[in-house]
Amino acid sequence: MANQRNTQVNYLTINNMRIFFIVSLVSFFSTYGNCQRLKKELTTKNDRMKGISLKFSYSAKDSYYLVSLILKRDSTFSYSLNTCATHEISQGKWKISKDLIILESTFQSNNIPAEVSYGENRKFVDSFDIAIVENTKHELLTDAFVAVNNDTIKCLPMIGKCNGLYEKIDSVKIVFENGMSSEWIPIKSNNRKIVLTVLTDVSIRDYIVMNKRRFKLDGNYLRQL
Repeated sequence: MANQRNTQVNYLTINNMRIFFIVSLVSFFSTYGNCQRLKKELTTKNDRMKGISLKFSYSAKDSYYLVSLILKRDSTFSYSLNTCATHEISQGKWKISKDLIILESTFQSNNIPAEVSYGENRKFVDSFDIAIVENTKHELLTDAFVAVNNDTIKCLPMIGKCNGLYEKIDSVKIVFENGMSSEWIPIKSNNRKIVLTVLTDVSIRDYIVMNKRRFKLDGNYLRQL
């Protein structure tokens, strides 16, 4: 038992270091990208047929660094940032107020849609209680943690281990490496084979949360405030 606990602690320590590195790297590139001015692009006939109202982009000349923001007439937007090391996306609603464009992403930090079911018709590691989390395309989300009963006990179904012990499962929450999560989901009593599904096929691991993020429109350029 002691060896098993040490293995769990060592794994979680290494994993926490990996998470810190990833978050730091993403934050660096996000900050770097936010400092750039996005240039307005001409919309083509094909763009307008697709409902695109405005397009902005930034491309670094000395490296693989691309930022794109597309605003549609139905008040939706799509955002992407690509570098040699990262791929980030966001989508949601936009509005304009004078010379300010305000973005609000569909997914926020703690509202990732998810549902629970029960049974053994999913991928379980050994005799672990929680199946590897899947999305609506039944893709395995191997980086998704599951908090059990509280924020302290976190399990990684991919390896069938937790950083703590529990007698029964009252509620669960899906947590991703970038800090995004679902709400707490209650578990029916006496259910030991828990199946969790994220109700989207959007890549949450690559998602950027926009919470009333403001951009100033200055002629043919757009810059974040």
